[in-house]
Amino acid sequence: MNNIYLFQPNFKIGAGNFLGYWLPYSIGCLWSYARQSTIVSENYVVKDIIFKREDPNKLMARLDNPSVCAFSCYMWNWEYTKHIAQRIKETYPDCTILFGGPQITDRPEEEKFFEKHPYVDTISLAEGEEAFTKMLETKVAGEPLEKIYELPRLVDLDIPSPYLDGTFDKIIADNPDVIWNGTLETNRGCPFACTFCDWGSLTYAKIKKFPIPKVIQELTWMAENKIDYVTIADANFGVFKDRDMEVTERLVELQNEYGYPKVVDATWYKNSSEDVLKIVKKFISSGLNRGITLSVQSMDMDVLEEIKRRNMEFSNLKEIFDICNKEQIPSYTELILGLPQETFESWCKGLCDVIEMGQHNAIESWLAQLLENAHMNTPGQHNEHQYDVINVKSYVSSEGEEDDIEETVDLIRGTKYMPRDKFIDSWLYSWMINNFHNYGWTQMLSRFVHKYSKVSYLDFYNTLWGRIHNDKGFVNKEFNKAKEYISRYLETGEADGFNGHTLMWDAQKDFHINRKQVLEFIKTSIVNSYGIDEEIFEDLIQWQEDFVTSYDLEYPMQVKQNYNFHEFITDEECKHLININKNITVNLVDSFTDKEDYLNRMYYKRRQGWGKVRVVEDGTQTY
Repeated sequence: MNNIYLFQPNFKIGAGNFLGYWLPYSIGCLWSYARQSTIVSENYVVKDIIFKREDPNKLMARLDNPSVCAFSCYMWNWEYTKHIAQRIKETYPDCTILFGGPQITDRPEEEKFFEKHPYVDTISLAEGEEAFTKMLETKVAGEPLEKIYELPRLVDLDIPSPYLDGTFDKIIADNPDVIWNGTLETNRGCPFACTFCDWGSLTYAKIKKFPIPKVIQELTWMAENKIDYVTIADANFGVFKDRDMEVTERLVELQNEYGYPKVVDATWYKNSSEDVLKIVKKFISSGLNRGITLSVQSMDMDVLEEIKRRNMEFSNLKEIFDICNKEQIPSYTELILGLPQETFESWCKGLCDVIEMGQHNAIESWLAQLLENAHMNTPGQHNEHQYDVINVKSYVSSEGEEDDIEETVDLIRGTKYMPRDKFIDSWLYSWMINNFHNYGWTQMLSRFVHKYSKVSYLDFYNTLWGRIHNDKGFVNKEFNKAKEYISRYLETGEADGFNGHTLMWDAQKDFHINRKQVLEFIKTSIVNSYGIDEEIFEDLIQWQEDFVTSYDLEYPMQVKQNYNFHEFITDEECKHLININKNITVNLVDSFTDKEDYLNRMYYKRRQGWGKVRVVEDGTQTY
């Protein structure tokens, strides 16, 4: 038998009790499909599936006469993959090295791919199941492999599942302490052509469906095997209203029955409709589904038109956010900084517009990445929008990996609409929104004056922006440290003492360690210029302080409220602020073991609302 090694290494997620990995779905699909071939099943055996970034020396030492090494290549494993593949070819020159995945250029001749990577024998473009099978059969026949395989898309998606056929059983059994994340496909294809994305170029426009019984079986397998987090990898979940509602209803049943998956995420269909809204509402109806993603990339219509992006109607997004807030479902929204047509002014307004719609939990600002096969990453787009690009290390990474190989990505750090100094200011505005609003330090204040005094979030945070610049204490020091780090990172591409994307959250540990100084800044900076009775304002400041958790306090605990701040702020139907003079009980999102554990959760549990209290009412917790 010929020994096959399948590679889809990824960064770990979290650490300690939160250690998780993604099941290597893509490479698993290739093997599940290929093993249907009698030629393949009778001539090959999978010796191992590499799902994490192992120490290269240890990995090389345990390879056993590999005949084929197949790599699924992404921007988060590209440097590691090339390093391992080259070492394998040097040690085992007769081993066939196969590359596929989104990181492989769709212009291999133009990009001189094989000159740059002579250790690679063949590559697969687009869908890989049939190409992988053909490669393996050709090798058995002793015939020469083609350098490039680009076969038509699968006509029928009634294909084997790596979950159901046991492909992942061994790695799960061998790693009992790992919290697994899974990927679920209900269809393939995308009718949209967002220029920053390579999805459409990989799967083309026509959407093809997996059989519903297979989808339900896979979802059931995930629940039974306690898969913690599942991402539905459809480009537009909700596009097929009847079948997607059926999947959603089964998901809710499984979560109620097994408690798993704990979180299921989806990329929603861009065309707004009542049908999509019904699916979203059902999707978040299970109390165990602890998060939902509603990304917009930009809130500016000129930007959206330029990048050929469609979002849900803002009214629908607001309704979904309202439901999430009411049903205690943390939501998460992504934007991309550096897209064409975006300016500093439109970026700041867009962030505040997302808050205006009701997103008070997590707004994540990604720097625009130039993906290998995205339309945005073409010479014409570069010239038209005058991209200022830098190749950076450690933008996507995690701490404590076994290898020391840094991944790199090409990031936009400026355009003709947003020169680099304004780009850095835009990132810092996101830093302010993230650290003060999302983590709660000014959230009760901003939400109260927004409702009570009709102050827009843009006006509130523009004022705070100025006061952070004028501060002479701790907050200004943290702000300038972040500015120094992001400026140096975008100048040199080197991350010294931090990770590129997680830099946005690094300050929260210092905020909580220096809690009194942050609260003092807020008390002195957020002056009562909103026409609020002084007694009410003083009590509001106290509620703002109570709203942010502390590792030095015992929870659950009671706090005194002279006014119904919690109800008034969080319930749109509550129209009046009234005197209540009672103690209310507040609690943490979850328990923690010690100070270090508490501080680590600032990043790992940020989307679940860590750092902000929940109010306990009638035995249940609400935001």
